Amino acid sequence: MDILLLLLGIAVVFWSIVEAFWTIIWIVGDSAPITSRFTTVTWRLFRTIFSKKQHRILSLAGPLILFFSILLWLLFLWLGWTLIFYADLSSIASTRSNVTPDFTDVLWYIAYCLFTIGNGDFTPNGDAWQVLSSLVGLNGMLMITLSVTYFLQVVSAVVNKRSFASQVTSVGSTPEEFVLKFWNGRDFKDMEFQLSSLSQQLATLNEQHMAFPILHYYRTTSNQKSQGRAIAILYDALLLLEHGVEECARPSQAYLHSALESGKSFLSTLKTAFIDKAEELPPHPSLSRLYNKGVPTLPEQEFYQRLEKEKDNRKLILGLIQNNVRQWPS
Repeated sequence: MDILLLLLGIAVVFWSIVEAFWTIIWIVGDSAPITSRFTTVTWRLFRTIFSKKQHRILSLAGPLILFFSILLWLLFLWLGWTLIFYADLSSIASTRSNVTPDFTDVLWYIAYCLFTIGNGDFTPNGDAWQVLSSLVGLNGMLMITLSVTYFLQVVSAVVNKRSFASQVTSVGSTPEEFVLKFWNGRDFKDMEFQLSSLSQQLATLNEQHMAFPILHYYRTTSNQKSQGRAIAILYDALLLLEHGVEECARPSQAYLHSALESGKSFLSTLKTAFIDKAEELPPHPSLSRLYNKGVPTLPEQEFYQRLEKEKDNRKLILGLIQNNVRQWPS
C-alpha cells in the first residue's frame, strides 16, 4: 500500500467535505477558504473579460459560479476517494478478468459508488474495502442531497433579493425622489409602514447573505432589480431624513433607526465577497431638492458635516455598486 497516496486521498476527502459543509451548513458569513476565493476569482474574471454593457452575459456569472462551486466539491470528493482506493491496488477486483486495475479503473469504480449509477466491472476486495465502498456511496448521496438543497435555497434568496430591489426602485430611482414620494405637506409619517416593511426585508437579506455569500455574485440585467442601487437609494434616503430633515417632520425614530441599522448590518456582509470600499466618495444626496418642495430641512452645511460620519459606509456601498458594474443612482 502506498501510504503517501492514502494520506493524500484522506486529506482531499476531508477537505472537500469541510468545504461543502462550511459553505452550506456553517452560517458564519463567509464560504470555505477555497470556495470563497474560487467564487471571487471567477467573478473578477467575468468582469475583466466582458464589458460593462454586456449585462446579459454578466448576469450568467452567479448561476455559473454556483454550478462550478458544487462541481468543485464533487470533483475533489471523487479524486480523494480514488486516491484512497488506488493506494492499494488490491482494493478492488475485476469481475471479468484477473487484470490488476489501473487508475482509470479505480476512477470509474469510485464514480459509480459515489453517484449510484449502477454496478460496474469491479467489486471491492475484502471486508474493509466493502465497508469503505458503502461509505463512499453514503458520502456521495449526502453530498448531492446537500448540494441540491443549497442550490434551491440560493435561488429562493435571489428572488427575495430582487424583490427587495424592485420595491425600493419602484418608489424612487434616486434618494431624493424616494423621500419626496412620502411627503404629505406636513411630515413623513406616511413612510413608517414602508420603512418597517423594508427593514424586515433587509434583515432577512442580511441573514441570507450571511448564509449564502454567493448571492453577491448574482447580477441582474435591470437597474430596477439591482440590489446595490436599491441599497444606495434607501441608505441615502435614510440619511436625508436622519441628518437633513427637521425632527418634527421625520418618521418615528424607532422605524428610522431600525432601517439604518438593518442597512449597516447588510454592509457588514460585503467583506465575505471581498468587496472593498471605493476610493472616491459618491455624490452627496441633494438637500436643496427637499427644501424646494417645502420640506423643513436643516442648514446644508450642518447636513454635510453630519454626513461626514457616514462616508465609510457610503464608500462601501459605492464599492458594491462598482463590483456589480453599475452606476450610482443620482
